[in-house]
Amino acid sequence: MTYTQNNTKEIERKFYGHTTAIPSRIEIMTWFTFLLRELARPYRRVMHDERIEGFRWAEGRSVPYVPETNTAAHYFAGGEFIYSDKVSKFICECERLTGGAVMRRLAQRFDHVFVDEIQDMAGYDLDVLELILKAGIKLSLVGDHRQATLRTNYSKKNSAYAGTNIIKKFHEWHNSGLATLSYEQHTHRCNQDIADLGDSFFPNEPRTRSLNDSVTGHDGVFIVPPSQVVTYVDRFKPQVLRLDKRTPCDGFPAMNFGESKGLTFDRVLIFPHGLGKKWLGTGNLIHVEKLLPKMYVGVTRARFSLAFVLDGDASIPHAQTYSQ
Repeated sequence: MTYTQNNTKEIERKFYGHTTAIPSRIEIMTWFTFLLRELARPYRRVMHDERIEGFRWAEGRSVPYVPETNTAAHYFAGGEFIYSDKVSKFICECERLTGGAVMRRLAQRFDHVFVDEIQDMAGYDLDVLELILKAGIKLSLVGDHRQATLRTNYSKKNSAYAGTNIIKKFHEWHNSGLATLSYEQHTHRCNQDIADLGDSFFPNEPRTRSLNDSVTGHDGVFIVPPSQVVTYVDRFKPQVLRLDKRTPCDGFPAMNFGESKGLTFDRVLIFPHGLGKKWLGTGNLIHVEKLLPKMYVGVTRARFSLAFVLDGDASIPHAQTYSQ
């Protein structure tokens, strides 16, 4: 399972790339479908009499001033739609009140649970994962904390582990013997120059080794002067990326960094935002320190070439100035 519908579809596509059908013993679903169907509904009567019909999606924190003693109003909108940022908290309470029945049922349902894009988990979701681990259910968690651009919720719970700090929780589980933490230090997507640039955003993390040794004649990291952009795009047909819609891209169709998460392109051309230009010119991460996950995602989408539009010299690893 995984957080977003897009990633769920990507997992399904990967299965269909190897077989004509997904085996009946394998169930692929979103994280919230899993929470609702497998954990919240089966024992909800210990907390709430009405059937849980679905979610009321909370963009921030739902009803923050309603006490949890008022179960119906604290967890639900209209009595039947559970707040998305409260569902994992609700599950934890059901597990406590049933003496572990929620996890015992889960252990009977699944031999092995896989969670992809684990860096997106937040709030009480981490407590639910810990319950699964403590129940002895085989659980595999896969992700990259450097790509923590999304969050399942904005609950105050476990806020110390939000974003890239989720790695701290993994280390805690590892050190307590609850889980085993291992790093995959290779990439099949990016060539080594692009991988090195991505690594530069997180200098204290293990280095990435590229398994992409393809040579196309235009490989690595490039700086494209504004006067050369039209010619460059016409010649190499890169996917244009930007931080967000506020960044002008000379009229070229562009995708935001966040939208590109999980995608792969042969070539990428980035139109940098204001602080991105300062980072390019100086190499100093202080200019983009609040945007590191999004920057990392943006620069690691390309297989062969990554280019930035910049009027001037750059001070980033492996940068070559493009000239026709």
